[in-house]
Amino acid sequence: MQTNEYVADRFGAAGATLMAVGIVLSGPIGLAVVTVTHPAAPWTSAEAYAHQFHWAQTLPFYAGFVLLAGCIMVIAALFAVSNDAQRPRAGAALVATAAFTGLIAFNYVCQTTFVPALARAYEPMFAPAISTLSLQNPKSLAWAIEMWGYGLFGIATWLMAPVLDRTPVERAASRLMIANGVMSLVGGFVTTIRLDWVTTTAGMVSYGLWNVLMLALAALLVATFSARKASLSHDRTPPVSAHTSPIDHARHEIRANG
Repeated sequence: MQTNEYVADRFGAAGATLMAVGIVLSGPIGLAVVTVTHPAAPWTSAEAYAHQFHWAQTLPFYAGFVLLAGCIMVIAALFAVSNDAQRPRAGAALVATAAFTGLIAFNYVCQTTFVPALARAYEPMFAPAISTLSLQNPKSLAWAIEMWGYGLFGIATWLMAPVLDRTPVERAASRLMIANGVMSLVGGFVTTIRLDWVTTTAGMVSYGLWNVLMLALAALLVATFSARKASLSHDRTPPVSAHTSPIDHARHEIRANG
């Protein structure tokens, strides 16, 4: 029979895998596909944006939902494996993740559904909504939501970092969780000074570094949860006598693996 911790580790490994897939598809690969097929022109107006809009430009945001799901699963799994002393910080991380989920899900719904609908049926009355909610506009509300949404996830990873402290790999993941917190919060604060900084050279470099950090974190989390799961499987395997028949040995293995 599988323990709660084993199930949480398996859930966390799946979530970390989704994080990695979401980072790659919403970042480098997704942007490359859009750039090659239907690149969006620099923002000038809502009307110009609507005239050049193509559905392919929304693909990275669909991948963003995959990243969002992975982040939620990882934090939930870490909460499940946290001990009593870590539970207050882990609980606060859950709250921060819930706020992050609401903001980022809203943003991606706008990018994949609401803004495209307005662009396809463009009328002058739609211009204010498109300008406010499209991430193509570097001075839109959507960018403030995006940066502070991921800032909240940074808070969540920072708070949850102490849960990982058993092995060198776990401690490396813990340090990257703290680094994500620092980097994400700095990005949010810089956005309050200059909303469109994400489109500057510094902003693009920061975005690239964040993608590398998150991809490395996802890889370490997959390794961490997989190692914990394997350790639990080994601990639950009952001793088998040297005289045990192959059939009985198979039964032991089936019981041990749930």
